[in-house]
Amino acid sequence: MAEFDIHLKGGTIVDGTRVPRYRADLWIKDGRIAQIGGRATGFARTTIDAGGLIVAPGFVDLHTHYDAQIRWDPWCTFSGWHGVTSVVLGNCGFGFAPVKPEFRERSMLTMTRNEAIPIETMRAGMHWDWETIPQYLDSLERAPKGINCIQYLPTASLMVYVMGLEAAKSRPATEAEKGEMRRLFHEGMDAGLCGFSIQRLGPHSPQPDYDGTPMVTDTMCDEDILNLARVLRERDEGIIQITQVISPKEDLAFQERLAEEAQRPVLYNVIGADTKNPRIHRRSMEWIEK
Repeated sequence: MAEFDIHLKGGTIVDGTRVPRYRADLWIKDGRIAQIGGRATGFARTTIDAGGLIVAPGFVDLHTHYDAQIRWDPWCTFSGWHGVTSVVLGNCGFGFAPVKPEFRERSMLTMTRNEAIPIETMRAGMHWDWETIPQYLDSLERAPKGINCIQYLPTASLMVYVMGLEAAKSRPATEAEKGEMRRLFHEGMDAGLCGFSIQRLGPHSPQPDYDGTPMVTDTMCDEDILNLARVLRERDEGIIQITQVISPKEDLAFQERLAEEAQRPVLYNVIGADTKNPRIHRRSMEWIEK
């Protein structure tokens, strides 16, 4: 009789306890982890070669907008109820750091439309004790959490912090502003950011700001994005999340350029389709396969 149901052999284990990843075998019995590492006391009905793969408890949700909710809901409901044990925050360039005290209310208003979070809920649930990215990450660290989380730099927040809202929405950054954004991004990466994120949906964005105007990064120029990508290249770490729907050819061409400039992974979260061209997703899938 088998002692275990499943044997995951030779995987790289990331267990969420802050222990550095390590290579080990893992055994499962009755739907639960029965043993990690060492020599098993019996054999398993099924053995899976996990060499070169990550073994982690639960699902990892790469695209969430729990930036506000995690402050009052440590389980990130409903994700935590359905087996998600790790979430990535700060997607699409939205978020709450860095932010000047006088811009806190405005940053929450953005989320009332994009993420349908009532402003009263955010006012009651978010206890602002940060301004900079390191301060924000320290605050997130202190907050009670029932899941693991990791944070992108929300690029819109960075641009507004450095340039001001109107300038960030209406013009490219100056050389001085680009230098300051690079400095703050380096500072954030040193403090624990995993990369940066943007949403670029054009001047007629279907996911606009609360007042109907485009989000800051919707009209962000190529050079300002590549400016941040070069930070990751210098550091040889981090990833980029991009949601861009301008035109299929332009989208794919820019993603290739972005990955080349950063020399880091780029996560492209949207493959759009429409009634005029319902098979347009095939081009993106073929591009990914290349």
